[in-house]
Amino acid sequence: MKWLKRLGVAMGVLLVLLMAILAYVMFFVNSDSFKTELQKVALEKADIHLRIDGDIQWSFFPWLGLELDDIGVAIGKDPEILQFDRAEFGLAILPLLKHTIQVDRVRLVNLKASLNVDKSGRGNWQRFPEADATSAPDTAPAASSNASASSGYQAASSGDNASSIPNIELDSLEIDNAQVTYIDEKTQQKIDATFNVNLSNVQWDKAWPMVMDAVVKQSDLAGKNTLTVSSKLTGDLTVFPNREVFSLANASLSTELQGDALPASPLKATLAIKQLDMDVPQENLFMDGVSVDALGVSASAKVQLYQVLSNPQYTASLSIGEFNPRKVLQQLNIALPDMADDSALTKASGDVKIEGSRNELVVQPMSLALDDTNLQVHVVTELSPLRWDVNVKGNNLNLDRYLPPEATDSENKQGEKQATKDTTASQAGSTTSSANEELVPLDLVRSLYGHVGLAFTNLTVKKLQLDNVDLDATMANGMVHVSPAAVSLYQGSATLKATYDARTNTPKLSVSSRVKGIEIQPLLKDFMDLDKLSGTTSLTGELSSKGNQVDTLMANLNGDFLAEINNGALVGVNLTKSVCQGIAAVRKESLKSSDFSANTPFETMDFPIHIVNGKVSTPGLTMTSVGLSVTGDGIVSLPNKSLDYQVNVAVAGSELDHACRVNEKLTKLAFPVVCKGQFSDDPASLCRPDIKGFGNIFAELAKAELKDKLDAEKARLKEKKDAKIDEAKEKLQEKLKDKLKNLF
Repeated sequence: MKWLKRLGVAMGVLLVLLMAILAYVMFFVNSDSFKTELQKVALEKADIHLRIDGDIQWSFFPWLGLELDDIGVAIGKDPEILQFDRAEFGLAILPLLKHTIQVDRVRLVNLKASLNVDKSGRGNWQRFPEADATSAPDTAPAASSNASASSGYQAASSGDNASSIPNIELDSLEIDNAQVTYIDEKTQQKIDATFNVNLSNVQWDKAWPMVMDAVVKQSDLAGKNTLTVSSKLTGDLTVFPNREVFSLANASLSTELQGDALPASPLKATLAIKQLDMDVPQENLFMDGVSVDALGVSASAKVQLYQVLSNPQYTASLSIGEFNPRKVLQQLNIALPDMADDSALTKASGDVKIEGSRNELVVQPMSLALDDTNLQVHVVTELSPLRWDVNVKGNNLNLDRYLPPEATDSENKQGEKQATKDTTASQAGSTTSSANEELVPLDLVRSLYGHVGLAFTNLTVKKLQLDNVDLDATMANGMVHVSPAAVSLYQGSATLKATYDARTNTPKLSVSSRVKGIEIQPLLKDFMDLDKLSGTTSLTGELSSKGNQVDTLMANLNGDFLAEINNGALVGVNLTKSVCQGIAAVRKESLKSSDFSANTPFETMDFPIHIVNGKVSTPGLTMTSVGLSVTGDGIVSLPNKSLDYQVNVAVAGSELDHACRVNEKLTKLAFPVVCKGQFSDDPASLCRPDIKGFGNIFAELAKAELKDKLDAEKARLKEKKDAKIDEAKEKLQEKLKDKLKNLF
């Protein structure tokens, strides 16, 4: 055991000697004498110019303390890049024997850093850029080796090497009024940052309070296009060095943005995180209790990220509380277009769950509420190449609320007056511009690749009331296929299949449809404000067109349909009245219009529809009604929004209208009624009797009646002549009889 005693005596002697040396240095050596030596070493070893204008103060026991005043650091021949008024540091000596770093306080006061990047991309903190560039290839293996070493360290950090990490106890870390200026002549950007940092009671495996505030100002080199960010961060930070894990609890970040380029200034936002955990070896990051408040919108979230540094994968759930989108946009100074409903876009909220990786994004489910509309969205997206599968279910969506309001009659009249004042050239230019406006962005359609499924209940579009809408569409290589789309509306249903080909600059559209049992009058009233036809409609056929402008599509519209309308009426048009008016006009008689109803009811109307270049004809139209029989044909021009149509009406005594009496001969005639004008014209004025046609009919009728009278007179005269001959014969026979009697 003698060696233990000797070792103890030796250590005691060394300790006394060390204390004696420290005492000598502390009391008898002037610290300022080291300034020149420190500056010489810094210059020779690192090409660093070290300026120490203030005093150097130190202490050795029980704390190794160092205080420096008025320090500047410059590299090479460049101006100083780092300055600070005061730096304080205190380290406990005895805890070092236990592998514990116990620091009283670290404090930096008025730190100033000036960082510059010249036009070639060289920073003033970089030494020997030419040598670095030249040696870059040679250092590549070393970099790879370092990376491997780093990876190996991470793998082994939780093992034996972890025990070598010393304990740290830091009473406080303070950085007061630090100012950093960064100028990049290559990108013409400038950043000025001022920040303060305060950490207290710093220890491994224990939470310590953290307070940071910063003001960062970004601009160009002329000081224009400024953006200023003011923020403050508080929270409790915990570091577990043995496991390479850190945790941040009860974190709060408040931010204010100001800048000329912002839509509104200032913009304020707050971020709170209840718990954030980062596991570096596992590359996992978890955030819980995340909440964001900005512009009157509150959102909460939970985020989980895996393999963040190598192969990121993530899951997140986000909930957005109810807010007013109009007010948010107003705060951002974003003007909303005029909408038909002023209360639209005033209430919104949502919940969404997201999963994904570098090449995939899955959103399911997403629940959104906008005003009175509820949406459920499911999205699966591949990011490279971009393709998707989107399914949307919703109810109570009135798109008309978000469209511009319809112009009033007075506004229309004012518009017409203003249009009259405009020159013909400007009118033509405006019309051409409107006509040439593309309906569909073809490049966008060509880039689409995926599937969309829609299912809506209670949908309103252009005043059309759609009870149910189911749509399935696929998009790929400039082709869009809708197969099928099924709609329930106006007591009936419609199904269609459609193809849109956008592979050329003249896109093609083809549609096949089947309509059954739709009430046509409310449909036309809602969609076109057209109240001229009623009844239950059935329709089958195909339609095609090409072009990307409204006028072009109308002009190239072609198709064939078979249509049938049952138990309907021509609203605002009475064909019986038109016939009777024609009859009265020919006879030069008067007719009481009040004796007729306003409409022409019918039992059935059957007609084929033949469309050629936007012009619709209905050859073979037949309409049957009590007291009426109607056939017709003509042209309805969709591009010109006009019709030129003729129907031939046979009135069979008319049990529908007793105001017009016709004889048996008239019931055998078909009277022409012409319907001609624009869609916007008054229905009562569209159809009128063809007086000339009526005259021709009555002329033919008069000829027929005259012929009948002549034939009758001839027959009567013949009959009379024959009667006289017979009478003469009878008298002659009587005379012969009398003579024969006298002879015998």
